[in-house]
Amino acid sequence: MIMTKKSEDLLVDINTIHPNKKKLEMYQTPENYNSIKINIEREGIIEALLVNRKTNEIISGNLRYQIAKDLKIKEVKVIFTDIEQEEMDIKSISTNQQRIKSYTDILNEINFYEEHYKIKKGQRTDLNLELKKIKEERDEFLKAVPRDTRDKIKIIDKMASDLFGKDSKKYKSIFSSLDNQKTTLNGQYQTLLDITKRKHNESIVPKTYDIKSNWTTIYNKSSEEMSEIESGTINCVITSPPYFQMKDYGTGKEQIGMENTVDKYLDNLMVIFKECYRVLRDDGSCFVNINDCVIGGKYQAVPHKFLLKMLNLGFIFNDELLWIKRNPTYTRGKRSVRSHEPIFHFVKSEDFYYNDEWLLNLEDPKSSVSYGADKTDPKVISGLDFREGVLKTNVSSTAELRKESKDKRGFHMTHGATFPLTVPTICALLTTKEEDTILDCFSGTAVVGEFARKNYRYFIGYEFKPEFVLASEVRLIKIAPPGAGSFGQNARQEFLEDNVYPQWEEEKKANKIEYNPPKEIFTPEQKANWEKRKHRFIPPDKNS
Repeated sequence: MIMTKKSEDLLVDINTIHPNKKKLEMYQTPENYNSIKINIEREGIIEALLVNRKTNEIISGNLRYQIAKDLKIKEVKVIFTDIEQEEMDIKSISTNQQRIKSYTDILNEINFYEEHYKIKKGQRTDLNLELKKIKEERDEFLKAVPRDTRDKIKIIDKMASDLFGKDSKKYKSIFSSLDNQKTTLNGQYQTLLDITKRKHNESIVPKTYDIKSNWTTIYNKSSEEMSEIESGTINCVITSPPYFQMKDYGTGKEQIGMENTVDKYLDNLMVIFKECYRVLRDDGSCFVNINDCVIGGKYQAVPHKFLLKMLNLGFIFNDELLWIKRNPTYTRGKRSVRSHEPIFHFVKSEDFYYNDEWLLNLEDPKSSVSYGADKTDPKVISGLDFREGVLKTNVSSTAELRKESKDKRGFHMTHGATFPLTVPTICALLTTKEEDTILDCFSGTAVVGEFARKNYRYFIGYEFKPEFVLASEVRLIKIAPPGAGSFGQNARQEFLEDNVYPQWEEEKKANKIEYNPPKEIFTPEQKANWEKRKHRFIPPDKNS
């Protein structure tokens, strides 16, 4: 083999040099391999390979070497240099920063650098010049990849390893999907996070968890059959079913929203809304928030088809409100960003209860929800503009409830899809009175129940996921019950801290929530106070 000084390029027999093994282990074939191969076939290898003189091992140019072998090139240009063997891997990897890397490549690179440049937690690199140099060299190698990307790759690696094992087919398929761009980094992260949370919840959340109290009842079951409710007893239904092909709530293959076709999805919904029709009073109202989606480059017209199906059940289409949002989900393709969702108002007869007198006392200078609020006959406007003004709202956020569920009860909320409190508030104020009963057949975390409890309405909910019923309890138990009088919110908080939260803390420590919900969501003193002042509220006339 021909040897030469470092600065000279020489042609050498390709069989006399060999690639760096660590590099072969770490990196996959890059996606632009074929284009590089075509260029080398046309122009030859322009940049010489850098090779360790002592071992004939390639420091830089492993990919060019591989392509040359594929093209059966017999001689390649080489620059020889002297380098100690313990430095080979680091030098070889450090020369690879311009390569187009897969997520697997990046993960392997992160692991490599963290192994070779170890800095223990808590070590002061600013006071130790040697540690400072190590940190600077490591950071220099890693800066080509944004820190957020590196952190997310490491988290995905850990979650996938913990869930499936590093050598499993499932683990390998996760990174293969990322490398082939079948899934996004954020999408894969969220999927694994949900699986991790669900696995934890399986060990702590009871299989069944109902809530039954004087003002609030939530059944942990499907609302396809609501035998617990007598026909014609519900004053108002306010609900939002799972949207078609939008979210997997982890309740199995048969869950509503995950059907293969819109028709099957709507057929399943009609089973439930047929029950809603049965339990609704003749003077009652039914509000349904439902949204559309883009599949195959086109909208599926889900709300429009749903409306027609409801008419076939016998409902009368009375009104349509639009929930207008200021931070909607981005809509891809050649179309506008969908910043609204319809809320359909159905009734069973023309003689339904409706009261908009509360608008006379509403301060709405920007007409966000009203028309003619300063006039003698104001009306709710169909476009409920929550972007500005007194009732402004974002797309609903469950961040606080998620935190409380984790901190107080020790379980994770997975997918807290819900609308903000202002949506059911307007619907219920228009169509219910104090002591009326409101039903939500897709109760979720009981936002409708929160309005009911704060405004002297009875609430019945149906929710299939026990974790959502638990989250509902976390939400609702903080609200002082109707008629609490002097036993208000401060007394309520003291009661919870003395009588409820300690038990929850013990369950969290034991990593097992017991099915023992409070039989009453208010204290005996509050109940007695309610009985004293209950006569002040006029019960609804069942014949009106």
